[in-house]
Amino acid sequence: MEIAIGIIGLLIAWFTYQKTFLAKPKEEKEHLLSLFYATQKISKQVQEDLTQYAVQYNTLGIELYPGITYDIYISSMKDAYNTNLSDDLYNKIKNEKLTKSVISSMAKSLEKQLESLQLMQSEINMKVKQV
Repeated sequence: MEIAIGIIGLLIAWFTYQKTFLAKPKEEKEHLLSLFYATQKISKQVQEDLTQYAVQYNTLGIELYPGITYDIYISSMKDAYNTNLSDDLYNKIKNEKLTKSVISSMAKSLEKQLESLQLMQSEINMKVKQV
């Protein structure tokens, strides 16, 4: 009887260990991919809106921020998109086996990018309303 209880205890401990430390972080990865997709979409939208605004109001050579003109900023956004938010990178992340800590780090980075892009989108909307 004591041996059976010991074996059951070991099995429970083993299954708990597997679920806690060895299980694939499926939900976390799905969240990461959702964040990636959302960041991709808003980045493209901000690029398009900012380009449209700059062309419509002839501000491509005018400073958006000190030392940074609209055209330089838009170009930098396109480069960053191609490097950090491309479909190839999305597919690579989707197919890679990532640890929970890597997924968490990537998700935090994407959350910051998404927040910055949403702020920029708000600024563009305010500029359009002012004109």
